[in-house]
Amino acid sequence: MATRILVQRSAHPTGEIEQVMDSIQETSLFKKVYGCMIGGAIGDALGGPVEGREWTPESIRESYGEIDWLMPYERPVGYHAHFHKGAGAYTDDTRMKHLLCEAIVDAGGMPRAGELGHVLARAYHHAQDELHEGLIEEYYLKAIWGRDKMIYSGEPTNGAIMSNSPIGLIAACRPHEAYQAGFDLAFLTDGYAKTASAMMVAAIAEAMNPAASIDSIVDAARKSHLAFAARREGPRWGDLEWKYDPNLDFLDQSIEIAKSADNYVEVQKRLYETLEWGHLFSEATHTLVVPLAMFVHCAADFRQSVVACVMYARDNDSYASVVGALVGAYHGVDAIPADWIQTVIDANPETDMLDLSIKLTQIIIDNHQQNMQSAEALASLL
Repeated sequence: MATRILVQRSAHPTGEIEQVMDSIQETSLFKKVYGCMIGGAIGDALGGPVEGREWTPESIRESYGEIDWLMPYERPVGYHAHFHKGAGAYTDDTRMKHLLCEAIVDAGGMPRAGELGHVLARAYHHAQDELHEGLIEEYYLKAIWGRDKMIYSGEPTNGAIMSNSPIGLIAACRPHEAYQAGFDLAFLTDGYAKTASAMMVAAIAEAMNPAASIDSIVDAARKSHLAFAARREGPRWGDLEWKYDPNLDFLDQSIEIAKSADNYVEVQKRLYETLEWGHLFSEATHTLVVPLAMFVHCAADFRQSVVACVMYARDNDSYASVVGALVGAYHGVDAIPADWIQTVIDANPETDMLDLSIKLTQIIIDNHQQNMQSAEALASLL
């Protein structure tokens, strides 16, 4: 009944529109969407104050113990960091995610790369201050210059994977479709970072499925990538001994570690020994496999998963943001501590994530209804 009202909501008096909005928020779909959006923001805000090369798991634990509360920032604000210093303030990871959501709202569904580029252009040319302009600049120039502009000098950064979870929401329950869209929209980065980004989008899409399991979510990330690779590579590619796919290789090793370790500290130590670590700080493969490993090890518990990622150090706000979005999509907002939700909402008044989640939910419903009409029309031809 709620769905039929939603389609006609513009014709209803104000009071009935409000009732419709209430009905949206009662659905499992909305709870998963909002869980993904607020869960990612919470993970980001939890890890942000202790993000950086200067931190190690040992130094974080020595200074704070186990971080399971939202703390203020001591470091100054920055383009690719936090804009506010209060407890619960999120970083550029979440701000980029909200720009992607703008593109989704503008498109009324899955955006094309040009629509995301348009949002970046709008945000850049109407930036309210230097912080907002600096956040957008490199990505906006990439949208304009295309192949001629190498993001971060061509390094496989996590500039797409840290903010791409809304793509998985719009392609809910369709991980292969989500992978393709995630790959196409990952022009914000280069190299194997594009596939890392697409794999995480597929995991989010599978997490939206009420029949999903922890194993099926990891499998969706792996299988969607393999299916795409099989289409684009020649038949002899798989026989080449020098073929190397860091995302798959390290994902398989990391999941094995996650399932066999006794605690997340052991997972962290073994991942440090396993994962290649070079000069690049924000590396995409790490931002794929560390969250998935902690998600598996912590049995998709929200608090434990994000804390485990925060305590990993390095680019831990990105790891925690990714796993927070994934667990939020899997369990829904009811699995997230209410005090964390309120603290992050209060610390970031610029974007109303509740309202944004309602809009995304409405778009998913509208697209589903259009697809159902197309399916019925096709069925009549059979």
